[in-house]
Amino acid sequence: MGLTKLSFIANKKALVNIWGEPELSDDMNDHWTSSVHMEERKVFILRLQEFARIHNVRVTFVAGDVHCCGAGRFASMNPALPPERDYRFMPQIISSAIMNVPPPNMVIRAVHTSANTYELDQLTDEKMYRLFEVDVNGRSPPNNNTKLLARRNFSSYVEDLSNHSMIVNIHVQNENNQGTKAYPVTISALAPNNNFV
Repeated sequence: MGLTKLSFIANKKALVNIWGEPELSDDMNDHWTSSVHMEERKVFILRLQEFARIHNVRVTFVAGDVHCCGAGRFASMNPALPPERDYRFMPQIISSAIMNVPPPNMVIRAVHTSANTYELDQLTDEKMYRLFEVDVNGRSPPNNNTKLLARRNFSSYVEDLSNHSMIVNIHVQNENNQGTKAYPVTISALAPNNNFV
Protein backbone atom coordinates (compact mmCIF):
# COMPACT_ATOMS: atom_id res chain seq x y z
CA MET A 1 0.00 0.00 0.00
CA GLY A 2 1.44 3.38 -0.98
CA LEU A 3 1.64 5.98 1.73
CA THR A 4 -0.46 8.36 -0.36
CA LYS A 5 -3.44 6.02 0.15
CA LEU A 6 -3.34 6.47 3.89
CA SER A 7 -5.69 9.44 4.20
CA PHE A 8 -5.39 9.77 7.96
CA ILE A 9 -1.69 10.55 7.48
CA ALA A 10 -2.34 13.04 4.72
CA ASN A 11 -4.57 15.03 7.07
CA LYS A 12 -1.74 15.57 9.58
CA LYS A 13 -0.17 18.88 8.52
CA ALA A 14 3.17 18.14 10.21
CA LEU A 15 3.60 15.06 8.04
CA VAL A 16 2.95 16.58 4.63
CA ASN A 17 5.38 18.27 2.27
CA ILE A 18 4.82 21.56 0.41
CA TRP A 19 2.73 19.75 -2.25
CA GLY A 20 0.33 18.36 0.33
CA GLU A 21 1.62 14.78 -0.02
CA PRO A 22 2.74 12.67 2.92
CA GLU A 23 6.39 13.45 3.64
CA LEU A 24 7.50 9.84 3.25
CA SER A 25 5.53 9.15 0.06
CA ASP A 26 8.62 9.37 -2.14
CA ASP A 27 10.35 6.79 0.06
CA MET A 28 7.30 4.51 -0.07
CA ASN A 29 6.89 4.86 -3.85
CA ASP A 30 10.58 4.04 -4.30
CA HIS A 31 10.20 0.99 -2.06
CA TRP A 32 10.78 -2.24 -3.94
CA THR A 33 7.32 -3.59 -3.10
CA SER A 34 5.64 -0.53 -4.56
CA SER A 35 3.25 -1.65 -7.31
CA VAL A 36 5.26 0.16 -9.99
CA HIS A 37 8.35 -1.93 -9.16
CA MET A 38 6.94 -5.43 -8.57
CA GLU A 39 7.88 -7.00 -11.92
CA GLU A 40 11.28 -5.31 -11.90
CA ARG A 41 11.79 -6.60 -8.33
CA LYS A 42 10.90 -10.17 -9.32
CA VAL A 43 13.28 -10.23 -12.30
CA PHE A 44 16.07 -8.68 -10.24
CA ILE A 45 15.75 -11.17 -7.37
CA LEU A 46 15.52 -14.18 -9.71
CA ARG A 47 18.69 -12.98 -11.44
CA LEU A 48 20.42 -12.61 -8.08
CA GLN A 49 19.33 -16.12 -7.09
CA GLU A 50 20.91 -17.50 -10.24
CA PHE A 51 24.04 -15.40 -9.64
CA ALA A 52 24.29 -16.80 -6.08
CA ARG A 53 23.84 -20.36 -7.36
CA ILE A 54 26.38 -20.12 -10.17
CA HIS A 55 29.05 -18.14 -8.29
CA ASN A 56 28.42 -19.67 -4.85
CA VAL A 57 28.04 -16.33 -3.07
CA ARG A 58 25.61 -15.13 -0.42
CA VAL A 59 23.55 -12.18 -1.64
CA THR A 60 22.52 -9.77 1.11
CA PHE A 61 20.48 -6.60 0.71
CA VAL A 62 21.33 -3.54 2.80
CA ALA A 63 18.79 -0.73 2.68
CA GLY A 64 17.73 2.14 4.84
CA ASP A 65 16.10 5.13 3.22
CA VAL A 66 12.92 4.47 5.21
CA HIS A 67 14.60 5.84 8.39
CA CYS A 68 13.77 2.86 10.59
CA CYS A 69 15.36 -0.53 11.18
CA GLY A 70 14.50 -4.18 10.71
CA ALA A 71 15.55 -7.37 8.95
CA GLY A 72 13.98 -9.95 6.67
CA ARG A 73 14.90 -12.62 4.18
CA PHE A 74 14.07 -14.55 1.06
CA ALA A 75 14.55 -18.33 1.25
CA SER A 76 13.56 -21.55 -0.47
CA MET A 77 10.06 -22.77 0.35
CA ASN A 78 11.55 -25.97 1.79
CA PRO A 79 11.79 -25.28 5.56
CA ALA A 80 14.12 -28.27 6.01
CA LEU A 81 16.78 -26.68 3.81
CA PRO A 82 19.35 -24.90 6.01
CA PRO A 83 20.51 -21.40 4.94
CA GLU A 84 24.05 -22.74 4.35
CA ARG A 85 22.72 -24.86 1.46
CA ASP A 86 20.09 -22.42 0.17
CA TYR A 87 21.21 -20.05 -2.58
CA ARG A 88 17.74 -18.47 -2.40
CA PHE A 89 18.42 -17.42 1.21
CA MET A 90 18.96 -13.66 0.86
CA PRO A 91 18.78 -11.58 4.03
CA GLN A 92 17.81 -7.92 4.00
CA ILE A 93 19.14 -5.54 6.62
CA ILE A 94 17.18 -2.31 6.99
CA SER A 95 19.25 0.34 8.71
CA SER A 96 19.64 4.09 8.37
CA ALA A 97 22.31 6.61 9.10
CA ILE A 98 22.31 7.40 12.82
CA MET A 99 21.36 11.03 12.19
CA ASN A 100 18.20 10.29 10.18
CA VAL A 101 15.09 11.18 12.16
CA PRO A 102 12.73 8.18 12.21
CA PRO A 103 9.14 8.46 11.02
CA PRO A 104 6.39 8.83 13.61
CA ASN A 105 5.25 5.57 15.21
CA MET A 106 1.86 5.90 13.51
CA VAL A 107 3.61 5.58 10.12
CA ILE A 108 5.45 2.44 11.24
CA ARG A 109 2.19 1.08 12.64
CA ALA A 110 0.47 1.73 9.29
CA VAL A 111 3.28 -0.10 7.47
CA HIS A 112 3.05 -2.99 9.97
CA THR A 113 -0.71 -3.39 9.67
CA SER A 114 -0.90 -2.92 5.92
CA ALA A 115 2.15 -5.02 5.06
CA ASN A 116 1.57 -7.83 2.60
CA THR A 117 3.61 -10.92 1.91
CA TYR A 118 4.36 -11.07 -1.79
CA GLU A 119 4.87 -14.34 -3.61
CA LEU A 120 7.97 -14.01 -5.72
CA ASP A 121 7.56 -17.45 -7.31
CA GLN A 122 6.61 -21.01 -6.38
CA LEU A 123 10.07 -21.74 -4.96
CA THR A 124 10.80 -18.63 -2.85
CA ASP A 125 9.41 -17.61 0.53
CA GLU A 126 9.87 -14.20 2.10
CA LYS A 127 9.34 -12.86 5.58
CA MET A 128 10.36 -10.17 8.01
CA TYR A 129 12.05 -11.16 11.26
CA ARG A 130 10.44 -10.26 14.58
CA LEU A 131 13.73 -8.75 15.70
CA PHE A 132 12.35 -6.23 18.16
CA GLU A 133 10.39 -8.26 20.72
CA VAL A 134 11.99 -5.97 23.33
CA ASP A 135 12.60 -2.25 22.74
CA VAL A 136 15.79 -0.45 23.83
CA ASN A 137 14.03 0.49 27.08
CA GLY A 138 13.35 -3.15 28.00
CA ARG A 139 9.61 -2.88 27.28
CA SER A 140 7.51 -3.98 24.33
CA PRO A 141 8.12 -1.83 21.25
CA PRO A 142 5.65 0.97 20.43
CA ASN A 143 2.36 -0.47 19.13
CA ASN A 144 3.99 -3.94 19.39
CA ASN A 145 5.81 -3.25 16.12
CA THR A 146 8.25 -6.13 16.37
CA LYS A 147 9.41 -6.12 12.73
CA LEU A 148 10.30 -2.46 12.19
CA LEU A 149 11.50 -0.06 14.85
CA ALA A 150 11.24 3.71 14.43
CA ARG A 151 14.42 4.76 16.19
CA ARG A 152 17.73 6.22 15.06
CA ASN A 153 20.07 3.38 14.17
CA PHE A 154 23.08 2.15 12.24
CA SER A 155 24.47 -1.30 11.45
CA SER A 156 27.88 -2.96 11.74
CA TYR A 157 29.18 -6.07 9.98
CA VAL A 158 31.83 -8.54 11.19
CA GLU A 159 32.84 -11.87 9.68
CA ASP A 160 32.90 -14.88 12.01
CA LEU A 161 36.16 -16.47 10.86
CA SER A 162 35.25 -19.85 12.36
CA ASN A 163 32.44 -20.44 9.84
CA HIS A 164 32.62 -17.41 7.50
CA SER A 165 29.16 -16.22 8.50
CA MET A 166 28.48 -12.51 8.80
CA ILE A 167 27.37 -11.12 12.16
CA VAL A 168 25.29 -8.01 11.62
CA ASN A 169 24.40 -5.82 14.56
CA ILE A 170 21.68 -3.23 14.15
CA HIS A 171 22.59 -0.63 16.76
CA VAL A 172 19.50 1.25 17.95
CA GLN A 173 19.85 4.51 19.85
CA ASN A 174 18.68 4.45 23.46
CA GLU A 175 15.80 6.68 24.52
CA ASN A 176 18.10 9.03 26.43
CA ASN A 177 20.34 9.38 23.33
CA GLN A 178 23.21 7.82 25.32
CA GLY A 179 24.60 4.78 23.52
CA THR A 180 22.85 2.02 21.59
CA LYS A 181 21.41 -1.46 22.00
CA ALA A 182 22.55 -4.05 19.47
CA TYR A 183 20.11 -6.43 17.78
CA PRO A 184 22.15 -9.23 16.11
CA VAL A 185 21.38 -11.02 12.85
CA THR A 186 23.60 -13.91 11.70
CA ILE A 187 23.99 -14.43 7.96
CA SER A 188 25.28 -17.92 7.18
CA ALA A 189 27.88 -18.40 4.48
CA LEU A 190 26.81 -20.39 1.43
CA ALA A 191 28.27 -23.92 1.35
CA PRO A 192 30.08 -24.99 -1.85
CA ASN A 193 27.51 -27.73 -2.62
CA ASN A 194 24.46 -25.47 -2.66
CA ASN A 195 23.51 -25.50 -6.33
CA PHE A 196 21.49 -28.70 -6.63
CA VAL A 197 18.29 -27.35 -5.04
